[in-house]
Amino acid sequence: MVESENERAQVAECLRQSAGEVLETMFFLSVEREAGWEEVAHKEHLYAEMDFQGAAEGRLELAVSRDIAPVLAAGFLGKEEPELTQPEIEGVVCELANMLCGSVLSRLESQSLFQLGAPQMTQSDLECLSRMDAGHKCVFDLGLGDVKLCFWMWREARAA
Repeated sequence: MVESENERAQVAECLRQSAGEVLETMFFLSVEREAGWEEVAHKEHLYAEMDFQGAAEGRLELAVSRDIAPVLAAGFLGKEEPELTQPEIEGVVCELANMLCGSVLSRLESQSLFQLGAPQMTQSDLECLSRMDAGHKCVFDLGLGDVKLCFWMWREARAA
């Protein structure tokens, strides 16, 4: 599907709004600024992805820097960081992907129904994600670490 500049800008703005809202309300962290991919490429990350279907199909991919993943999990689960297990941290990264995907879709397609797949931890790398169109990816610096979002959405052409 070929997109206009307006559609690209709309997706980027939805990513920004969703990240800000979800991170503040559910994880008690604020986005300090948007960063460039090159600024965070040297960090280790945890990766999660999920697919969705409905009025459109697509995928959200999330990369969370390892230094902030325990902070996110502690805030979400109400635990101290030393008490957290790796499965708990990974579960929270998956839940963050789920919340972000739902928020983005609600902003983009508020009148449409979607079926969200289960978020899963995955092996990925920033180099792969960095090749995405700039209108479909954002890096958010939270001060203690970063969160990267990549979003794809496409529709099948309808028969005339």
